Order: sequence, then structure tokens, then C-alpha cells
Amino acid sequence: MALADYFHRNAQAAAALVSGFDAEMLAKKLEKHVIGIVFDDSVRTSLEAQATIDLVLRLLARLYPTLTIVSLGDVKKKHVKPLHALVKAINPKIDIESDIRKATKLLVVGRTPVTVSGKLKRHTWYLGSDNWIAGVSRNAPVGSGSSSNPLAAGAAACIGAANVFRAVFAMEVGDEALDDELCVSLIDLLPATAKSPNPPLQEVELQDVHLAGAGAIGNGTLWALSRLSCRGKLHVIDPEKVTDSNLQRYVMLTDGDQESEKVGLAATWLKGNKQLEVVPHPGDWAEHIAAVQYKADTVLSAVDSAEARIQIQASLPRVIFNGWTQKGEAGVSRHTNFLGAMACLACLYIPTGKAENEDVLVARALKLPEDRPMIEQIRRRLQHNVPTDAAFLQQIATAANLPFEKLASFENLPLRDLYVGGVCGGQVMEFHKAAIQVRAEVPMGFQSAFSGLLLAAELARPSPVAETITQVNLMGTFPNRPSRLRTKASALPCLCADEDFRAVYMEKYGVTG
Repeated sequence: MALADYFHRNAQAAAALVSGFDAEMLAKKLEKHVIGIVFDDSVRTSLEAQATIDLVLRLLARLYPTLTIVSLGDVKKKHVKPLHALVKAINPKIDIESDIRKATKLLVVGRTPVTVSGKLKRHTWYLGSDNWIAGVSRNAPVGSGSSSNPLAAGAAACIGAANVFRAVFAMEVGDEALDDELCVSLIDLLPATAKSPNPPLQEVELQDVHLAGAGAIGNGTLWALSRLSCRGKLHVIDPEKVTDSNLQRYVMLTDGDQESEKVGLAATWLKGNKQLEVVPHPGDWAEHIAAVQYKADTVLSAVDSAEARIQIQASLPRVIFNGWTQKGEAGVSRHTNFLGAMACLACLYIPTGKAENEDVLVARALKLPEDRPMIEQIRRRLQHNVPTDAAFLQQIATAANLPFEKLASFENLPLRDLYVGGVCGGQVMEFHKAAIQVRAEVPMGFQSAFSGLLLAAELARPSPVAETITQVNLMGTFPNRPSRLRTKASALPCLCADEDFRAVYMEKYGVTG
């Protein structure tokens, strides 16, 4: 069995979720487990079952070194072989067992009960869906519906993967954190009953939709859109190429996608839909919105910083749906009326308190002295992109008690490359604790994918959710009421209270405040 080459990124992600964490503990814990995925012959006919299996494998293969994939009933090899190929493409080092008895945690898709005993009985989850309704059970099969709706099917996969993670780390997070029985509607994110509305999925009309960010959350959205019946035009905006650290949680990526433009890949993933035009924009939001003359009707915000979100709101789209993750949580916020009483996107991200300068954070992360000469040197290197010479790398190596070879690949690169790649990106494992302190934690794949699914649901559901924010802690049992209202910021002035911004918005969309 072998951990993925991007294990350092998984180590960072787990650091914020598991108490008493260190990378060695995580590796040893994962290597003790074999995660089983079992499915029956419903995979032949149910698009929902196929979607659940696909996404759950895309999530598990990025973290666990050994999986067992077992089919029940009359399942032909042609249905199983692509699943083996998928997990191998995600982690070429992964081991695939064929014996279900070796599994320590089990996820089951279909209507067939599986006979297990001992500890595995407590750590078996049946996953399924019925159109808009996702189901998870530790007691009996859930089954998968006959619709083409991937949203609840994908949600079940994310919740199942989250339960497996919590079960693996039960000593650290507590057994009570596991879901026992869950039935939730993606129509309103409320517990589902036999009387819950479950209308047929309609074709999704994308009229001037802009996906800002093709990263982890954006990948979750693109996974859903690739399986939805869509027509229209989708702009995908992201300036970056894929690196190995992205593979940990970008559910659409495989190992061979490194160094590819993220937006180019997005267009490739959706090219099978001839009714959907995907327009890739390999630049940042400021470049894109200027190029389209500040005209963007609907924006799916899948960016990773408060600054980027405020920038999106400041460009005044008519509607914004914002996906986000934070310490175990995944969520979405809705901003459909800039002039109304509900919070705009900027309201949620107005900075409060004092933030330390980047030069201080870089010094601290690299374990360098925080005296004035060092801070000034770091500031100069950051501002002017000064190539990092061997002497300065040696100074960092000495301060951090590292062999120089650990840093040698960053010679002649800007210092920010070392900070972003070596520290925040986790390429130098000795800096991963500093990364947790100086930057928002890296989410687990099931968090990002779930947030991305929620974004896609905003486009697909027949009527909007009234609440501003939906917030789900995937490190605990699924909440009964995950959504709430949020009014405009009052403690600090926001741009949505600025008369100039309001006037521009009214003129753009022909509305009154």
C-alpha cells in the first residue's frame, strides 16, 4: 500500500480537524485501514448510483492508500474495470484489494444488504438517493433512484466519505460524530419525509453564468455540471495551472493533469454537452470582468480569499452564489438582491481587527528572526520578486534546522514561491504547522466537493432557498436546520450601503432601491 505523492497536502488538511495531529500519526493511521466500496447491479441502469460511486471513489482515492472495490450480483467487468482505472489515475500508487473481508470501513451503494460482523458492522454506511433526496444509513440499504439528477447522489457520496474519515479518527473526534440515519433534501437542505417535494429535474438554463475559480470548490461544481442537463454559456475564470498539491481535493483531477491550465481542463470535462458553451478565461477576476465590460449576470464564487470575494461583489453582478469551506465545514451563501435587506457578499467578509503584515507572517513561517533588518529584507524580496540565493536559503535552513537539500529546489525563485509552495502548499513538511498558523487550513476533499455541489444546486433547483447562508459541519452529524438568514453588516460600513455603488447597480439592472 502506498500513500499518494501529494500526501503532504492531506496532512495539512487533517491538521485542523484531528486533535493531537502530526503527519507521522496520520500516515500510520491511514495505512491500517482498507476502505471498501460495494455496489450491486443497480449500477448498470441507475445514473444516480453511477454518480454516487464515481464521486465517492474520487474522494477516497485521494486519501486512503488501500481500497477494496467489490461488486454484487450480475455486474459485468465492463462496469468494474473503469472504476479501477479511475482510482489508479488519481493515485497511481494505490492498492486495490478484491476481498471485502479486509475492509475496515465500508460504503455500500444499491439495494442489496451486505453481511458483515464485528466492528465493520458499526462502520458500514449505505448510500443512496432519490432525485433531490440524499440518504445515508448504517442499518439498511438506501437504494438509488432512476432520475438523471446527480446532486443528491453526490451529496450522499460526500457525507459517506466524511463519515469514513470521522470513523477512522473516532478516537480523536468521537464516535458520536457519526451519522446513523440521514435523509436530506437538496431542494431546501431540510430533513426529507415522504411528503417532501421531489419534482423532476428540469434542464438547467445557464444565462451569462461566470464560475470564478476552478479550484477545489469549482471542481465540485464542475463535477455536478458535467452530469446535469445544461444549456447556455458558462464562463470559467482561473489564472492558475494544476500543481501536485491540488490533487488532494480537486475531485475532477487525475495524476496526469499536472501543469495543465485549470480552465482548459474545465472546458474538456464539459465538452460532451453540445448544448453548453464553456468559455475558459486563464486570468484573474479583475482581468475577466474588465474584458466583459463589467457585465456578469450570475457569478458562482469559488475563490479562496476574502479579498477575492469582496472584489467580485464590488464588480456588481446581479446575483452571486458563494461557496466556501472552513475548519470542517462546507457551505454556500446567496446574494440575490444587492439593494435588499439581506447581506451582500462583501458583508460576510469585511475584515475586523488588525492583521499582521505579510512580511511578518513569512518570517514566522520560515522560522526566521522577526527583527527589523530581517523584516525589511523579506519585504524587499517580496515586493521586488528578488530571486532567492543559496546564501539566504542556507540561512532559512539553519533557522528551521533543515538540511539545505530540502530547500534547494527554490533557489533563484522568488521568496513568495517558497512561502506559497513550501509552506502553504506543504511541499516542505517541516513547515506544515506554520502553514496552519499563517493561512486558512486546507480543506478535506469531501468539504470542497460538497460546497461545489451546493453551488451547482443553486442553478438547478426549481425555486431559490430563502435563507442567506447554508452551513454544514461535516465533522459531525448532519444538522437539522443548516440554513439561516443574515442581514446586512451594521458594525462596519459595507459597499452595499454606499450610495454610489447602489446607484450603479440600479442603473445596470433597471431596478430601484
